[in-house]
Amino acid sequence: MTASAVQQNHDPLLDAMPTRPLGRTGWPASLLTLGGVKWDTHIPEADAIALIHRAIELGINTFDTAHDYSGGQSEIRLGKALAGRRQGVWVNTKCSKRDYDGARRQMDESLKRLQMGHVDLMLVHGIDNDEDYQRIMGPNSVLKAVEEYRKAGHIRFTGISGHHWKHNIRRIINEYPFDAILVPVGLFNLAFAYSYFDDVIPQARRRGMAVLGMKVFGAGRVKHAASREPFLRYSLNQPIDTAVIGSDSIAQLEETVRIVKSRPAPLSEDEQKALFPEIMRLTQQWGNGEFNWVQHYREHPAK
Repeated sequence: MTASAVQQNHDPLLDAMPTRPLGRTGWPASLLTLGGVKWDTHIPEADAIALIHRAIELGINTFDTAHDYSGGQSEIRLGKALAGRRQGVWVNTKCSKRDYDGARRQMDESLKRLQMGHVDLMLVHGIDNDEDYQRIMGPNSVLKAVEEYRKAGHIRFTGISGHHWKHNIRRIINEYPFDAILVPVGLFNLAFAYSYFDDVIPQARRRGMAVLGMKVFGAGRVKHAASREPFLRYSLNQPIDTAVIGSDSIAQLEETVRIVKSRPAPLSEDEQKALFPEIMRLTQQWGNGEFNWVQHYREHPAK
C-alpha cells in the first residue's frame, strides 16, 4: 500500500488529542472539554457513564459540570464515571449561590455528589446584571466561601462564568484575582455582534487567566445545522484554551473528536458571514429545555 493510500485510510480518531495550557494552572487541557448538560438527564445513566469513559479513551482530560444541572444528576453521574479514574483528569464545577452560607452548602453537596475531596476549578456560575455583580462582590458572599474552601484544599483554582452582561465580567476580573473565565466563544455570538473576543478575552489574557469557551454548538442548536464542522473550525482557531462541548451519544462525540483531531483550518471572514443566515434561522425557535441565551443579545446589545 502506498503512503498516500495509508494517509487516505487513516482515521483521525486514532490520533492524539491536541492540548493547550490552561492559563497559569499548569494543566495541559484537551482542546475539547466534555460538558455536563447533555449527560445529565438526556440519556440513561449507564449511557452517560459510557460516554464519559469513551471521552477519556479519546484523549479528553477535562470535564465541566455544575451544581444546578438537572438537580445534581450531572455531578452524580460524573462522580460515578470517574470513580477509580480521578487521576489524570481535570474537573470543573460551578456554584450559583451568591451568599456565604448558600455557597458553602452547594459546594459541600457538589463534592459529595462527585465523590471527590477537591475539584480543580470552582466557577462562580453565571454572573448577570449589576445587582448580581454587587452581590458577588459584597461582604459575606460566595467569594468568602470559595476562598475558605480553597485554603482548606477543596478547590485548586477559581473562576467566573457568564453568558450575558459582559461588561460585568470585565469589571469583576479586573477587581478579583480569578484564575479562569468560561464565556461563549461560538460563531453564534459573532453573528449577534456580542463577541467576547473584542474585550473580555484580551483582558483575561493580560491577567494570565485561563479561557474556557462555551456555546460552540449554540446550546445544541447546531444539531439542526447542515454541518457542525464549520462551528468547530471557528471556535477552535480562536485564542481559547479549551472548548466545552456537549454530546448525547458516543457516535456524536466521536464525530466531534474526529473533526478536532483533523486540526481543521480557520473559517475565512467570508465563510463566517455566509453562516450568519443559518444561525439566525437556528435561533428562531427553541426546543423543550434548550437555553435561549441569545435572546439577551437581541434585547441588550453589547456595550
